[in-house]
Amino acid sequence: MRVADGRLLAPDIARIVNRGELVVAMLKTDNPPFFSEKNGELSGTDVDLARLIGKELGVPVRFDRSPETYDSVAETVANGQADLGISRLAKTLKRGQIVHFSSTYMRLGHALLIHRVRFAELSGGRPPPQVLRNFTGKISVIASSSWEEFGRRNFPNAKIIPYPSWPAAVAAVKKGDVVAAYRDELEVMAILRRDPSLALTLRTVTFNDLESSLSMMIGVRDATLLSFVNEVIAQRPDKPTVASVLKLMN
Repeated sequence: MRVADGRLLAPDIARIVNRGELVVAMLKTDNPPFFSEKNGELSGTDVDLARLIGKELGVPVRFDRSPETYDSVAETVANGQADLGISRLAKTLKRGQIVHFSSTYMRLGHALLIHRVRFAELSGGRPPPQVLRNFTGKISVIASSSWEEFGRRNFPNAKIIPYPSWPAAVAAVKKGDVVAAYRDELEVMAILRRDPSLALTLRTVTFNDLESSLSMMIGVRDATLLSFVNEVIAQRPDKPTVASVLKLMN
């Protein structure tokens, strides 16, 4: 398809160029250092990646921050309301039924934030690895996020309790309403880094064999856009790592 400047582009790329902007769905709630807004300006590692894709396409980026849950970011793309979705989103089986996933742009290990007393009551003297792999207690997760799916898959004997936000899920484990809160290693470790005194009542456990693959969400009909995004990710010079993101969180 020819666009106004004479270039021959695939239909999905031409749609964006002719519109004059790349529409990117992003979660309404800030999640620094991946994405957050201050004084009307968006910044963060996910924001940088979206803007890099817009730059390579030669168009500005407009962020649609109407999605109120992580899953609704993917749904916004699936409904054709956005070209791409990015919000620290992991690949899940549920999302894979409505969108394409880009190549992974960051990997994060899974972790639990555990209430020491409640865990001791649950373990009954059994070794921690045995208790964790056959976990039967209550685990808090963020509602409508990948952690609901991961929790039910990785801890099938546990009672997974969704909370509206990560602070709410953490508050539940602090109070002992649940035995543990489940999320990625960055957020779990950050709890004790911000308040070391919590180590008296809470502990963390990370899993070497469980990880989340963060990717962008792309419409199922946009095959060329998917290939283009994957190539941008592959050529990106400043690929985020757990170490680099931890520095930004400090």
